[in-house]
This record gives sequence, structure tokens and C-alpha cells, in this order.
Amino acid sequence: MSAMGHFLKFLPVLLLLFNECEGTQQVNGQLRAGACLCSVNATMWDFPAKFFSGVSKQVDTCRDSLEKMQAQLSLTGKKMPEIRATVGNITDRLSEFEYVKTSGQYHSLQLRQLNKQLEELDRDISTLRRTNPSAETKALTQELEKIREGMKKMYKDNVFNLEAVRNTLRDLRNNLETCRTIQPNFLNTCSHGLMKNVSAPLVTKLSPYGKSYPSGSWGRETHPGSPESYWVQPLVSGNRHGNVVRRYHSYEDFMGAKNHQDVAVAASHAVANAIQGPGSLLYDEAFFYQCHNTAEMCRYDLQTQATVRHLLPSAGFSNQFPYCYYSCRDWTDIDFSADETGLWVIYATQESHGNMVLSLLDSDTLNITGTWSTRLFKKSVTNAFMVCGVLYATRYDNRYREEIFYAFDTATGREDNTLALPLEKVVDGVANLHYNPADGRLYMYNDNYLTAYSTFF
Repeated sequence: MSAMGHFLKFLPVLLLLFNECEGTQQVNGQLRAGACLCSVNATMWDFPAKFFSGVSKQVDTCRDSLEKMQAQLSLTGKKMPEIRATVGNITDRLSEFEYVKTSGQYHSLQLRQLNKQLEELDRDISTLRRTNPSAETKALTQELEKIREGMKKMYKDNVFNLEAVRNTLRDLRNNLETCRTIQPNFLNTCSHGLMKNVSAPLVTKLSPYGKSYPSGSWGRETHPGSPESYWVQPLVSGNRHGNVVRRYHSYEDFMGAKNHQDVAVAASHAVANAIQGPGSLLYDEAFFYQCHNTAEMCRYDLQTQATVRHLLPSAGFSNQFPYCYYSCRDWTDIDFSADETGLWVIYATQESHGNMVLSLLDSDTLNITGTWSTRLFKKSVTNAFMVCGVLYATRYDNRYREEIFYAFDTATGREDNTLALPLEKVVDGVANLHYNPADGRLYMYNDNYLTAYSTFF
């Protein structure tokens, strides 16, 4: 075969290779004088210099954009922890005041409502001055006039920060009720009259443990004859168990979160003498609580470090009869309380069909010295406490308020479920609520917040 024949044989293959991206090109040739002649358009295989230049610029632009984006992502990644920390800090700072905004305390309508309360107070104080003229009622009148002037200024300036006014009105109402009901010898006797009012929170403090432990208990030493001290007991292990009580030997140390003493009532939160539930109480230099996973009561002596255990007969435990109402508070079956008459325990049994039972205890031996049964279903309340031999129970009103709605007098056996005493909160949950006969205050473990209130009879 001639050389020309070989060329003709491979010509279609060459054309196919050169035109790989565009497809094959078929060319018809003519044989003339022993040679194959054909016309081929080679411009289609020219290198696209202009197109290549444009694509190169686009690639460079994309590369620059990619590098800038990678730099931005790297910078964002470095700043993200700082941003998260800032947002978390702002959220924590604002959460304490969220209830103020939600409850409408910066709204003009609330100002009108406070004005109505002011008018009611004016009428009540005027009536009281006519029936009982005294220096106290005169001081109330003067204080009322100051509030009225402040309200006028708020209307004029269109400034509706009502928190201070609301607290002042509450204090004034409390003082008015005090003039009406408290006798001169009240401090020396236990008043068996029903509670008339509760103040706004006098103490609102985040737990020294922060927001890590939303369940627990706190308060002041409840025995009137014992040295003043304050304590906090957080629950760990799923908000169920604990073994450490943090003590402060003065109010200043407690508020400053300094000079505390951590007392271990058990070796760990998983042993037999560990704490279960938030119903604990410090009374007469001893810590009282429900023993770990049983219906037994424990008494830990802070001086001798000895523990006494005693069975609470038929008492429900481990969420058999917890406080509930709006939502159940786990591990609240057994709840200790103290008042002017002594140390109490609040619980429920199968025999009582889940209704609340009260037992007065010997604070040294935990022996039961008296028991009273009520007709109040324990799961229908959020918490309960004793004052002067009277059981008071609370129920959920809204996220920022409880209501004291029920009372049972152990002296007469009389029940009253018509009470409607508001009890302000910072957040939803109430883990522990008890009365202190040493200072007449209520102490609440409000999730991670520690609050205290004055009571009026």
C-alpha cells in the first residue's frame, strides 16, 4: 500500500481526535493524478485565545472571592465563641427582668390600674384614721401623698417604669394591714388568725451555684433560739439527690457569697443517708430531710455530725404523691416545715387517698407527737407550709405568681379554701417554700432564684 493509501486510511481517525470536543467532521476527497485532494476547514481547531483569556480572568476572580470567603469564615469561626459568650451574658442579665416586661409593668394601662389601687388605699386609710387616729396612720397619709405626686409626674413625663411604684404601693398596703390586724403584743404570742397578705420579694438572689441546679431548698435557721445563719442545699443527679449544705453565718456573708462552709451530711449523693427531694429544712442546728430512696426521715446534727433515721408510716415517696397542680415537681413527696409550735412534716398516704397529712415531730428523735388529716389532695397544690399551727397551700396562677388559696387550722380542724393571697415569683417553678418563725418570713427556692417575703396577719 502506498503512503497516500496509509494517510487516507488514518485521516478519519485524526479528524476524530482533533475534533473530540465538537464531534467528528466528515470530508469527501477526490482522487486526481494519483493523489487524494480534499478541502478541510481547520479554523474550527484554532486555539480560542480570547475565550481562554476571559475564562482565566473569571477563574482568577473566583479564586480571589474564594480566598476572601475563606478568610471571612476563619474570622467568623474565631469570633463565634466571643459572640456566643456575649449573647449568653446578655440573655442571663435580661432573664431576671423578663417577668417585668411580660407582666406589663411598663405599660400605661398598668399605670391606670395602679391609680385605682391608689384611690382604694386613700379610702381605706381615711377610714382607718377616723376610727384609729395615730402617728402610724398619719405617716401612711403622708406616704400616700408622696406616691400620688410621683404618679402625677409619671403622667406628665410619660415615663411608665412602674416597678418602684408597685413595690411602694404593696408596702403601703402591707403597713395598712399591719395597723388593722397586728396587736401590740403580737411579737410575744402566736397569732392564730389567718394570713392577710404577703409582701413583694424582699430578697431576690441567684443561687450561689448559678443556674446549674434548679431544684433545692434554702433559708434561714428556723429555730428562734438558734444563732442566725443562712443555708442553701442544691439537688444534683437529675434534681433528685444531694449531700452538701452550704452555710453562711451572717446575712452579709450570704448576700456577698463569701465565707461559706460546705457541710456534707453524707459521703455522697448516692448513699443511704443522702438527701432526696427539695423538702429539707435547717432547724435547731440540725438538718432535716427525706432519706435516700425511702419513706424515712433523716436528722443530721451539725454539732455531733450524727444522723438519726425514723420511718414516716405509710408515707408516699419517689413521686407517689408529689406537689403538682400545673406541672408536677419531682421528688416532693415529703416536705419539712417549721413554725411557732415546732417541727412539722407534710406528706400523703394511700390511706388518706393522696390527701395531705400533717405530723408534728419531736425534733430530737423524729418521733411523731400528733397527726392531722386534711381533705386537700396533695397533687392539686404547688407547695405548702405551716404558720402557727395552720397549714397553707399554694397553687399556680401564672409564670410569675403563685396564689395562697387554702388554709387548715390544726387547732380547730377548720378548712378555708377561699384565700387569694398573691405570691410573686421570678420564674415558673417552686421547689421549696417554708415559713420561718424566727423572722416571720417565707423562703422560696424558685428554680435557681432564692427569694424571701414578709407575712402579715
